[in-house]
Amino acid sequence: MLKIIVLILWIDGILSSNGNGEKCDHLFYKWISKSAKNSIPVCSRKSSLYGNVDLRESIKPSVFRDLTKKEIEGLLDYLYNRSDLNLTTADKKATNSNYIFISEVFLPPKKHVLKHLDTGYAQPQREARVMIFRGAISIPDVIEIIVSPLPNPTGYRHVPYRPKSIPFIDRPINVFDYNLRPMLEKIDKVAGKMLNELYGGRLVNCGDRCLTFSLNSQLTTPVSGVSKRLWFSWLYQFTEHFLLRPVDFAVLREVDNNGNVTITKIWFDGSFFDSLEDIVAYYNTYKEYINKVPFPTRTGKNDKSINSRGEPSFNKPLKDPSQVSPDGIRYNINDRHVSYSYWEFDVGMAVFYGPRLNDIRYKGDRIAYEISLQELANFYSGDKPQEHVLFFLDSMFKIGAYAKYLHPGVDCPNDATFISSSFKIDRKDEPLINERAFCIFEFNTGMPLRRHNGYFWNLHRFYEGVANVVLIVRTIPTIGIYDYIIDFIFYKNGVIEVKITPTGIVTSSWHRHDNPYSFQVDKNLMSPIHQHLFNFKMDLDIKGTSNRFETIDIEPVVVDNICHKNPGATIVQDRFIKRLKHKELEAAFKFNFDFPKLLTFVNNNKKDKFGNSPGYKLLNKGMTKVVRPPNDGNNPAISWSQYQLAVTKYKDSEPYSSSVYTHSDNPVFTFQEFIDDNENIVDKDLVAWVTMGVFHVVHKEDLPVTHTPGLSQSTFLTPFNYFDESPGMSAGNAVRIDAVDVNGKTKTVEIERFGTKSDVNCIPEKTYYDELLKKNPCLAVQCL
Repeated sequence: MLKIIVLILWIDGILSSNGNGEKCDHLFYKWISKSAKNSIPVCSRKSSLYGNVDLRESIKPSVFRDLTKKEIEGLLDYLYNRSDLNLTTADKKATNSNYIFISEVFLPPKKHVLKHLDTGYAQPQREARVMIFRGAISIPDVIEIIVSPLPNPTGYRHVPYRPKSIPFIDRPINVFDYNLRPMLEKIDKVAGKMLNELYGGRLVNCGDRCLTFSLNSQLTTPVSGVSKRLWFSWLYQFTEHFLLRPVDFAVLREVDNNGNVTITKIWFDGSFFDSLEDIVAYYNTYKEYINKVPFPTRTGKNDKSINSRGEPSFNKPLKDPSQVSPDGIRYNINDRHVSYSYWEFDVGMAVFYGPRLNDIRYKGDRIAYEISLQELANFYSGDKPQEHVLFFLDSMFKIGAYAKYLHPGVDCPNDATFISSSFKIDRKDEPLINERAFCIFEFNTGMPLRRHNGYFWNLHRFYEGVANVVLIVRTIPTIGIYDYIIDFIFYKNGVIEVKITPTGIVTSSWHRHDNPYSFQVDKNLMSPIHQHLFNFKMDLDIKGTSNRFETIDIEPVVVDNICHKNPGATIVQDRFIKRLKHKELEAAFKFNFDFPKLLTFVNNNKKDKFGNSPGYKLLNKGMTKVVRPPNDGNNPAISWSQYQLAVTKYKDSEPYSSSVYTHSDNPVFTFQEFIDDNENIVDKDLVAWVTMGVFHVVHKEDLPVTHTPGLSQSTFLTPFNYFDESPGMSAGNAVRIDAVDVNGKTKTVEIERFGTKSDVNCIPEKTYYDELLKKNPCLAVQCL
């Protein structure tokens, strides 16, 4: 049942044929006899115990599964037949109508789920969380309801721990916030001639020379001081690479509760103006001094398109090394439940917050009830007013809905398994099914899981090692300009790694003069300094739900140096001291390198024979510091970012760290409230909230797209006195090599591979990805 994952360099046409229909010559064929060349099998599974993948929706979905197509259809049928809700269908929705904004699975209280999973009680009924915008009632508002039971609902109730009515002005971002057509027509009518003279394009009837407001950033109520929906919209020259073609023009606009747009301020040539007419008058007076920017062409020398160019690294195109699974895939998937080696878990996607794994077990024991993304945040700084307040909480844009379009051979290996997500959003009255929301695959990291070489001649001489082969669950949400590669990585030794890597196109702005917020990266182009922040929820259940959070503090201690010739001499040693955190405020952790420490979660009710408590260590290797004051501007919206780690007592009322209402004066909740009540966390059900991040000072090599090396951030969960020895000792594919000596001379070696052969005697299946895309383009691009 074991196999070796190997990397083979398939040279120049390994899986294709030449013009005569014969297999191309490559290294693999040189290793085998001539008679065997025509009989090489395709790699496939060797056992019925693994490689079983059934992605069909289960007739009885698990408690953690996303809404199924059948459930969404039953949900919509019920909601549209409720006269008290008076809902408008998606195709006819308007700001002043009642319509469904999102719907997704609603997870039951944890205690009910554990009762079902651990004691055999019946599964809690399946329910849906639905957010409805009610613009048609006398005092418009937003409501969140739970509809049940699925797939054939009979009633609904309000989401607990949430207001029954949320002011309409505080509704999450929606399509009507981007209804710019009337504004474009107005601007073009008054200032179109001026913009065309300056930037070579118009806003309407512009053919292939269009100007567009592509970057829209909200001026939130905490920053503006007024309860209005205000947006900065930045003007760009519209080409494929328009995000890198900003011009010196932006508008501040207001969207009222009826969806009407009013321009309140205009930024132009380094100043704010009150009206379009004022700008035109200013331009007519000073036009000879204002910088003009020709409309770019694809044939220009400064083409910023994202398209391979330059001198290739190989004179002749050669295929990249490719991973081969000689025995086929070695994991099982049933609907959304994954099992691999000693690991098993459920995969899901939250529409606002993104990927979520539940009931994560190793060797049958639950390590975590939930590990999930909570927020992707970007905070910018700059020398213009619209940059002062530029920040994004990507949950507002529905992270889960934009996790799609994973591409085999680049985003994931060719033999990865792709898993869909499903929910209902406001765009259509049908399930939104993203066919490639996740990919799951094994991966040889190229780094040994362990190795040792005993080479002293007078001691035993041997080599022992094992490849580090992991299972990766990957998703890549693309939120506007940024892509976030999110990996959940499972190691053979009981370690879990949560990893995130940002890439994509940087936010660009007009460069007017030297400033401390950005390097000038091209003509008229800068990209403001910004901080990426990522927050994850890790609901750990170490040997049950009675856990405690302890730090192992590393401190210096002065001891007698009895080796010194002078009596009374001393020497400094490092020692550790265990410190139990009793309350939530104590466990709101800001790392201080002067006081290094380990962060552990243990179960004090379980002891080994040495008195150790089994636990897991949390290692945040993506720590970042937020340097802005916690209550300044938009910072209360991300109060979780003040801590590299915060530990709270589990509550059903605290499912997420980030609120989709934090742009308003009524955020519904803030994360700081989770710890301000300062509850006791000793021997309780604990949740770790982990923040990672990175400052991005943009440089020229970030154009036209930011590459991934050096940007990855990871948090590890590692066994800590949990096992008697490393469980990785049972990992397959180990090799032990011992010297065989005869008469004092080394004659040969004894090789032990523990039942797994080292040879590769098969080729991978041929891929037909390009052909598949031409038949089903919606797998790769947004279909109209």
